[in-house]
Amino acid sequence: MNAFSFGTMMCLSFLLLGCEQQQDVKKLGLVYCTETAPHTFNPQLESSMNAIAVTSRHLYDRLIEVDPITQQLVGGVANNWHISEDRLHYRFDLRQGIHFHKTDYFSPSRNLNADDVMLSFERILNSEHPLYILANGDYPFFNNIGFGNNIQALNKLSNSSIEFVLKKPDAAFLANLASDYAVILSAEYAQQLNDKNQLGLLDQQPIGSGPFYYASQRKDHFIRYYRHWLHWRGAPPMQQLVFDITPTSSIRLAKLLTGQCDIMAQPAANQLEVLKERDDLLVSVQAGLNVSYLAFNTQKPPFADVRVRRNVAGLINKQRIVDSVYLNTAEIADGMLSASSWAYRHQARSPEQDFLVYPYIEKAKQQPIELWVLNEAKSYNPQPHKTAELIRNDLVKDGYQVNVRLFDWEVLRRYLLAPSVNYDMLLVGWSTDNSDPDDFFRQQFACEAVEQGYNYSRWCNGHFEQLLDAATTSPRLADRVRSYYKIQEIIEQDVPVLPLTHALKMYSYNNSVSGITWNPYGGVSFSSAYRK
Repeated sequence: MNAFSFGTMMCLSFLLLGCEQQQDVKKLGLVYCTETAPHTFNPQLESSMNAIAVTSRHLYDRLIEVDPITQQLVGGVANNWHISEDRLHYRFDLRQGIHFHKTDYFSPSRNLNADDVMLSFERILNSEHPLYILANGDYPFFNNIGFGNNIQALNKLSNSSIEFVLKKPDAAFLANLASDYAVILSAEYAQQLNDKNQLGLLDQQPIGSGPFYYASQRKDHFIRYYRHWLHWRGAPPMQQLVFDITPTSSIRLAKLLTGQCDIMAQPAANQLEVLKERDDLLVSVQAGLNVSYLAFNTQKPPFADVRVRRNVAGLINKQRIVDSVYLNTAEIADGMLSASSWAYRHQARSPEQDFLVYPYIEKAKQQPIELWVLNEAKSYNPQPHKTAELIRNDLVKDGYQVNVRLFDWEVLRRYLLAPSVNYDMLLVGWSTDNSDPDDFFRQQFACEAVEQGYNYSRWCNGHFEQLLDAATTSPRLADRVRSYYKIQEIIEQDVPVLPLTHALKMYSYNNSVSGITWNPYGGVSFSSAYRK
């Protein structure tokens, strides 16, 4: 990119933020160039981890958290919790003195208490709640894991204590409460909006208790947060935090190189050499709990036949995808879970061993196959269109006819929720929300997830469902691991999907910035970030 391009981009940035404001941010805050703008400022309603990374950890707190270093559960809004011997009653004792945000549009009159926790979860659990109705019951994460199905009751025990009562033990319950989706909202703010008949603003003009509060935005261009001075963990060092929404990786890189951004999300593999040449820039690389995969529509010929699924799986050259698309910033996936998961099971046999030619496979080659592609760069697949073309080429060589169709997420989501789903194969991926494998498998393979539109293979297996429940109801880790091993074995044998790659998560940032916390389950925290 030439000097004129850099200069033009700088001027555009000034026009968006304002020259004086831009200088203020550089002195007093941080600018993070990210790829995705949130559709809502309430993570409960979001389905994109990239979008949630802009909101959840900056604006909100949760009952409990995951320590990014030890991966252990630690207190959040709740300073301690108690589990009954039958593992059905979970009581949470809330911290005192947690302040909600004070903004131009809301001034709290009290600190966080049990009413706020009750509202935050009642809106998800109670189909008659005004907020549930307003959201049309669409809480992607909670619906996909069947969260409400296992809640017998949610009780307020006192102003500083609440209790969840489960129908059956769930070893993943605490991990789900620690996810970025399980945020705590302000019941007082919700009541104020309800009195004004403006309840919908709760999710668009956010009020939380997190380290930053919402200040302003220009939709799909930038979002500005200010420091929450009264945050219970202490005020962040930086006064401002700006998210510069830049979907194109090359433009994010240009903004990082010119100093318009302090941090860049997900640099492309072919940009790493440029970054290495700059002494003032650093690259953070982490093993990501993610997977890109090819989902076969198991409810529709030809992939209703497992033999055709195995045949196609055996034709795809994963190594070529890693070399051409990721430039070796990913590893070949031999299963849905990466080796960094505690439930990882190495696949003993590969789909290539099932490469056989039968009459039913020849019949499958006579009709065009519709390959649908989520055509948005993600951390698990930076170039989905190129990946799709490589897959198509492998299949065409063997006589299959493949039509590639590209969709953005909003259009694809509508198609996936339609009564009739016409794709044969779908190129997508997944980044896990927490450390528990239940999150990974239940959201993508449970029978209930077919209706939710997130079980992309539309595969439903009774034995698999039994093992899922066994894995979450057992209190012993060894039993859980055995169940997840069997779950992975079923997927390997039945091939509803073909795992392709596990990608590295990468960020690049200016070496003048320190204290950034990278979350292994997605997103980044700037609550302790500062300039040296």
